[in-house]
Amino acid sequence: MKTYLMLAIAGVALLSASAAGAQSPQQPGLSDSHQRDQSDAPPRAAITAVLKSYEQALNASDVQGVVKLYTDDAVLLPPNAPSAVGIDAVRATYTGIFQAIHINLTFEIAEVKVVSPEWAFLRSTSSGSVTILATGAQIPSSNHELFVLHKTQGGWKLARYSFSSVLPAA
Repeated sequence: MKTYLMLAIAGVALLSASAAGAQSPQQPGLSDSHQRDQSDAPPRAAITAVLKSYEQALNASDVQGVVKLYTDDAVLLPPNAPSAVGIDAVRATYTGIFQAIHINLTFEIAEVKVVSPEWAFLRSTSSGSVTILATGAQIPSSNHELFVLHKTQGGWKLARYSFSSVLPAA
């Protein structure tokens, strides 16, 4: 129970992976960074949608809704708790979390980097509150997160996720 409570209080996010980048041919008159921004637009929209779906499922305490956003070999790296390696461990972790707390967070994207056609990372912040179900106590929550996403046949999914609280220690 303590592990799940620590997970909840700390917040939400994913860690990084990278692959060799594939770049489109240079278009006349466009800088390299402008071309990357334009060529990343469709993946960025899809990645943003994954984070929005994650926020909605997390706030609804929807284990299946959260788990379907992860790859089968996903790794959840919470602070002050063991890593959850593989989809079954990720499912068990969220099941325990949602039995202990209710999360109400809003995520803001700080950065999306598409590093290849199949890999990207997303850096975000989240803020809101966590309610401890056993007592009804409501605690503020504010985190920064790092998600690594892998594009599979089903689209972009969370492959690694790490987060930590930005609130002062109690």
